[in-house]
Amino acid sequence: MSEQKAKPAGGFDAALKAVRQRLMEQGNRFDRGPAYEGDGKVLAGVKQTVRMYEGMGYVKLMELGNPPVYAVLDRGHREVHIFEVRDPKIQAWLTNEEAALNDPAMRAYMLEQSGLSEKDLSVAEKPRHFHINEVDNVFIASTEDGD
Repeated sequence: MSEQKAKPAGGFDAALKAVRQRLMEQGNRFDRGPAYEGDGKVLAGVKQTVRMYEGMGYVKLMELGNPPVYAVLDRGHREVHIFEVRDPKIQAWLTNEEAALNDPAMRAYMLEQSGLSEKDLSVAEKPRHFHINEVDNVFIASTEDGD
């Protein structure tokens, strides 16, 4: 995948729809990763987080928004999605440590927000297991090295 910046064809909403379609492929699952306590200054946003990951050898594949609110990077077999949440309902769900990350109701809500349905999602060729962490309102969804 080549790096894409700013506004891909179809705009930000179309790009977000494509990202959700990939992340929510049938068979993928989500868990909470380790908890990190920030002080509001650890990660100032997606752009700073992307630079940090690039410094660890990751390659940026895509960045959306100006300033960026979403990016995807990879290194070997490891995939990292860095994002800020704009939807208050999704924000509350992600930050509620007791909420199930694979909640069918939230899955349906996110699909609806993107104009997608389950029939629009393919079955993941190789299902990925994502761990989601949050630091200072920046979310990081990453796969394990073997995923």
